[in-house]
Amino acid sequence: MVLLAGPRQCGKTTLAKSLLDDRGEYLNWDITKDRKVIRELAWPKDASLVVLDELHKAPKWKNLLKGIADEFGNNPPVLVTGSARLDALRRSGDALTGRHYFYRLHPIDVAESRRFLPDLTLEMRVRRLLEAGGFPEAFLNPQQAARLRNDRMEIVTREDLRDLSRVSSWRGPADLVELLRERVGKPTNYDSLAQTLGISPPTSKSWVELLEKLYVVFLLPPYSSRLSRSIRKDRRVYFFDCAAAYDESGGAQLENLVACGLLKYTQFRKDAAGESWELFYLRDKEGREVDFVVTRNRRVHWLIEVKASAADIGNSLRYYTAKLQPKEALQLVLNLERAQEKSGIKLLPLGKWLAALPFDVDSD
Repeated sequence: MVLLAGPRQCGKTTLAKSLLDDRGEYLNWDITKDRKVIRELAWPKDASLVVLDELHKAPKWKNLLKGIADEFGNNPPVLVTGSARLDALRRSGDALTGRHYFYRLHPIDVAESRRFLPDLTLEMRVRRLLEAGGFPEAFLNPQQAARLRNDRMEIVTREDLRDLSRVSSWRGPADLVELLRERVGKPTNYDSLAQTLGISPPTSKSWVELLEKLYVVFLLPPYSSRLSRSIRKDRRVYFFDCAAAYDESGGAQLENLVACGLLKYTQFRKDAAGESWELFYLRDKEGREVDFVVTRNRRVHWLIEVKASAADIGNSLRYYTAKLQPKEALQLVLNLERAQEKSGIKLLPLGKWLAALPFDVDSD
């Protein structure tokens, strides 16, 4: 059994349907007639593949999946798609442990964008992602990106939150989304959010966690291993829609673009190859900070700083390169004509580096 999770409208249903042949069965819990078939486990048992879409909305859906596995094993194969609650099955350690694979589908990133728009240059595709984001419909129709983003956010806050939680009003979480769009790449201060929204800090924290479960935002923890002077425990917020930030300078969108690419890569290595990759940020009590720390098997693999234009290597990156001894220390620059290397730190064109990330289970 394969579980496929990811943000709303990132392409889960399209991908699932593309895997079906004339003997495949597609069943959507949101469709009344399909719901009856799912409840009764009444699909043809000689199907080549059964897709159960939006199954996380079903009451006791985990028990339903366990029953399918117990009664039918892997015949026919089952692909389950959804968002928030599929993660719960992966973490719960219940009876399906060892009997399913879990994969996460992300929006389009730099590495994948060429498959969608092969006639555009790398620079044009990066600009498109920064302006429209990586959700397929918006990426292919950038003039509609703002409307599509607003529609998606409204559906999530009006419908998905209601299905997932006991939040009585969608207005509060919708306002929270707008506040977070002003705070991309910044620490999540729940007290500040609570004061602005007129709610309690625990409530603001629970709402942010709900948005994280629904793949609206993701939160990066601070890196502190091997550091005696660790930073505060605040996590930094980013959107799965890399163009969602409110920032006229474009710096937040650029940082968010890199964050999305790195998250997608580290989760791919986990889901497809079973490797231990993690993504962090770094800021110490002296104010030294590095945008991203990527670890592999708990050792620092990449230290990454993100810049819009060519600049001298920052003192923080120099300091932590010497202290942590990463496999590679990188300063990724959006507008950079040629690669350089100074004091063991590589200055690289941002788009070219992201486009070359090895999304291949056999790569190292």
